[in-house]
Amino acid sequence: METDVAGPVVWTVGEWLQHWLDTRTRLRPRTRVGYGEHIDRYLKPSLGAVLLEELTPAQVQEAFDAISRRTTPVGGRLSPATVQRIRATLRAALNTAVRERLLPSNPARGLRLEPGVGTRPVVWTDQAVAEWTHSRMRPAVAVWTVEQTRAFLDFVSDHRLYALFHLLVMTGLRRGEVVGLRWEDLDLARGTVRIARQLQTGRGGLVELAPKSAASRRMLTLDHARVGVLRRHQWRQQHEAAERGHDWTSQGYVFTALRGGPLAPERLSRLFRKLNDESALPPVRLHDLRHGAATLALAAGVELKVVQVMLGHASIVLTADTYASVLPEVAQEAAERTAWLVLRDAGRTGRHTRRRGRGGRRGLVLVPPGPHPGPTGRTTPSGSGQTRL
Repeated sequence: METDVAGPVVWTVGEWLQHWLDTRTRLRPRTRVGYGEHIDRYLKPSLGAVLLEELTPAQVQEAFDAISRRTTPVGGRLSPATVQRIRATLRAALNTAVRERLLPSNPARGLRLEPGVGTRPVVWTDQAVAEWTHSRMRPAVAVWTVEQTRAFLDFVSDHRLYALFHLLVMTGLRRGEVVGLRWEDLDLARGTVRIARQLQTGRGGLVELAPKSAASRRMLTLDHARVGVLRRHQWRQQHEAAERGHDWTSQGYVFTALRGGPLAPERLSRLFRKLNDESALPPVRLHDLRHGAATLALAAGVELKVVQVMLGHASIVLTADTYASVLPEVAQEAAERTAWLVLRDAGRTGRHTRRRGRGGRRGLVLVPPGPHPGPTGRTTPSGSGQTRL
């Protein structure tokens, strides 16, 4: 940053991006970290030396064409969604420059990029597991089947944080929400849990924040099984506190580190990866348990609106588009029901309907050969279509 004879500040793009980030005082910690990574890893190397007032749309397009070809640390190309997020960071910073009259217009406004496509969760069916075993390339987002989910809960049943994983699997809480729970948020007598805060890692350590959005501030109802799990966890935590005595730091959190302090979200993610590896189950991320909870609820016949509230989504469209993966058993039942409907109607038509063709010739409507279910047969579709853990 330089000052010419007349006094105005002359910024390079890199200096402006850093100044913009440093002066955003109301950013959430994770958002700040994301912006910082975009700026340091992609935008400064590509555009940092260019004078802000001389930045052109052509330079921005050339830079993003190069960014789109860059590879990740594991060797793959950056996803279109990631490139879109980097563009969003640049546009936000340049919009501020426009408002402060440092630029006449935003050079990143007309940027042409490959559209980002939302990633849908892949269910770990036998076929998906076989492909992963052969290639070792796991899907970006993956969810366990009912049996795999049950196997993981059985595997961690003796772990001190079993109740945490049980709650994540069944409710789809975000990791910041689950580690931010305090005992005052739980009413085990009534079977409710209030989502009122989340923990995130900031520059100075862990910070307590309000939920992500107004929809994220919500009340969940717990079934008897979850209430029982949480009561046992409370009893276990009280014994841990008694055993550690003065070494126990009680801050009222439901799920804690070994000495009673808050549990960092990143530490929880590392613990889950370790347990996932030890369980020999196909790999999923901690956040994938949120996808899995939605998938299991929808498979159990829970209405989409209820799942939306459970997850804390502001829009039901997001719930439907992102989380509605289909479990194999649900897909099988849907196929059976569809076949039953089609064959039932075909059978009824074949037995009771004749139609005339040209010239008055009578002909039978074709019916699939062999026995088939229908209103006069014994085979009927199952009644509920629910999948239970």
